[in-house]
Amino acid sequence: MKILHIEDNLEDAELVHALVTEEWPECAIRVVSNKATFMDSMAGEYDIVLSDFSLGSFTGLDALAIVRDRMPATPFIFLSGTIGEDRAIEALQAGAQDYVLKDRMKRLISAIRRAQRESEERKKRRAAELTTARFGMLLENTPDFIGMASPDGRMFYINRAGLQMAGMAHDQDISRLTMADLHPEDAYDTVVKEGIPMANRDGSWIGQVTLRCRDTSERPVSLIIIAHKATEETAGHFSLIMHDLTTHQEAERRIREQADLLNRARDAIIVTDMGGAVTFWNEGAERISGWESEESTGRPLAGVLGFGAAEEIAKATTALQSADEWRGEFKIHSKREKLLVLEVSATLIRNNSGQPTSRLYIGTDVTAKKNLEEQFLRVQRLESIGMLASGIAHDLNNVLAPIFLAAPMLREHLSNPTDLNIIATLEKSAERGAGLVRQILSFAHGVTGEHQLLEMKHFMKDTATVIVQTFPKNIRLEEAATSNLWPVMGNATQIHQILLNLCVNARDAMPGGGKLILRAENCVLDDVAAGSLAGATSGAFLVIHVEDSGTGIPQDVLEHIWEPFFTTKAPGKGTGLGLSTVRGIVENHKGFVELKTKPGRGTTFRVYLPAANVDSKDGAAETSNPSVARGKGELILIVDDEARIRDTAAAILSHNGYRVIMAADGTEAVALFAPRSDEISILITDLSMPNLDGASLANVVRRLNPGVKILAMSGLESGGLNKEVEKFAGAFLAKPFRANTLLGTVHKLLCGEAVPGAPRA
Repeated sequence: MKILHIEDNLEDAELVHALVTEEWPECAIRVVSNKATFMDSMAGEYDIVLSDFSLGSFTGLDALAIVRDRMPATPFIFLSGTIGEDRAIEALQAGAQDYVLKDRMKRLISAIRRAQRESEERKKRRAAELTTARFGMLLENTPDFIGMASPDGRMFYINRAGLQMAGMAHDQDISRLTMADLHPEDAYDTVVKEGIPMANRDGSWIGQVTLRCRDTSERPVSLIIIAHKATEETAGHFSLIMHDLTTHQEAERRIREQADLLNRARDAIIVTDMGGAVTFWNEGAERISGWESEESTGRPLAGVLGFGAAEEIAKATTALQSADEWRGEFKIHSKREKLLVLEVSATLIRNNSGQPTSRLYIGTDVTAKKNLEEQFLRVQRLESIGMLASGIAHDLNNVLAPIFLAAPMLREHLSNPTDLNIIATLEKSAERGAGLVRQILSFAHGVTGEHQLLEMKHFMKDTATVIVQTFPKNIRLEEAATSNLWPVMGNATQIHQILLNLCVNARDAMPGGGKLILRAENCVLDDVAAGSLAGATSGAFLVIHVEDSGTGIPQDVLEHIWEPFFTTKAPGKGTGLGLSTVRGIVENHKGFVELKTKPGRGTTFRVYLPAANVDSKDGAAETSNPSVARGKGELILIVDDEARIRDTAAAILSHNGYRVIMAADGTEAVALFAPRSDEISILITDLSMPNLDGASLANVVRRLNPGVKILAMSGLESGGLNKEVEKFAGAFLAKPFRANTLLGTVHKLLCGEAVPGAPRA
């Protein structure tokens, strides 16, 4: 117990302390003797306040007023040496609980005890009053009908919502209203006269009845009647609680109507009990999943849709515990193990008493929509690749160009076979890098490109090498090619792509290993033979066979294999572009593809490419490196922002009899060209440079010397540049290029030959 004692007499304070602590040893007493210390003490909490009546300029009545304002529930007892009757009455009227004369100090203990009892009783009364007030607010603010009736059925209380539900005014007299008036006679006879326990004992009745409203209209309600038996303090009575079911029954009716309609719709309508077992499976669900209603009913929903959907079903179940609706996606497996995506709306179904009884799922098959969205995103990514491809090609070609230029020079200084093999490997790697750049550009811009006369045996050999080095060892390769294969006119990179895509496809069809056959042969189709092959024409063809002993292609997959982005591989294992790219390349080469497959027996692709005129030399690749005429001291200005390309090209030209000066950009080139414009024979310039690009530089030097020869070069794809380059340059080289190509082009320019373009390395 904590006591605040207001006393300016130290001896009296010690006497009170001794008396009180003897009775309550754990008691804590704080003594204050003036107004200032008293006001400081008001920051604490006390169980009782004791105060002298006279404190000089600050009186006990002043302290009482402050305590009643700050701590109205704290008991206050006066201790005084003398206090008259008038003052005692004044103190009690002001709120003091008692007063004790100092010459009768022993009465203080009983006064404190009585003050404590009265304080506790006041607290209990206030708590009871607060509870009653809150209960009254709860009754008045609840949306349900709450009423009370005497044992004979007469109503003596109806809350605000109950009056509104029954169509009565808030101030209407209900003293003559009975429980029978609230319900039709049949319900009253069943419920009130027979179903309700007598009022002299506890009991309850729960059911659904019809409420008769003031305007004679009726509405369905759930009714709970509780009988309270009489006690010494209370009389026996009935409590009535009614919940309006009109909205719920209307909602259930709408759901039943919607379910009936949706049962004939294309969407899946599924109902499960609260344990997750299927209780309803409409025709739409049968069509989408392949599972019949008889096969699904009684089984767990996750077990029917595939346990891959279990996580989403669990999310829906959890969400429906706190809300009546949930929306999301289910990824399910049909009866044929086909992966499907459903947009699902889940609804919690409740009975007339408001208790949840089942879950309703409405699912729309959006698999095709999702596939289209995914294809669209892939197309966007490919479009982005196409936008970046030119920049990638430029950078990579600039990296590869010094290798092509430097390798022949190194070969001249080497005689050791091992060193020469290293140089050959270096050149071969650079060629593959250049081919990769062309493949990126070909893929980004479409299956186009320059065609040249190609010998298929070289491609067969390269592909076989890749298979042996990279494919699993449990795949056996059988390679065969007839002698004297006819050449074809085609794009070398794209022919490589055909072979690799088909061989990789065959590898993936043999996860456990098998036999891969790669062969090529000549074939002539007459009109009859061509008529039996889809898309074929008569004529002479070179035929590439890629055959595997793998799983084969099922019929439902076969009709989709040529579609872009269609794949049966797991996410991240394939793009679905392999076969569609093969078909596009073959058609671009005026050929066609024949496919034969059988599930479990393997697949064979035959690619028919038109044979070239063997007498034609157009587009034939150079197979030798003819000697190039040396320079006679002509001065050449090389301009390129890539130092390695400048230095390597300058070394090659200097080594072959030319004089060379170099500039890192167009601005520096103008400064070098101006004083020696009559002396410089050829300007070799990159097209993409900082400060002043190649085209602008060409315009400047032409004004200084209209007769200067200009050789343009670029790491960008040459297909769209030649027309622009021809306006100012006598020749164009696409990086990377070989040293002989550079020397040959320079020689032709000096001799006055027109060479607007030169082959890429």
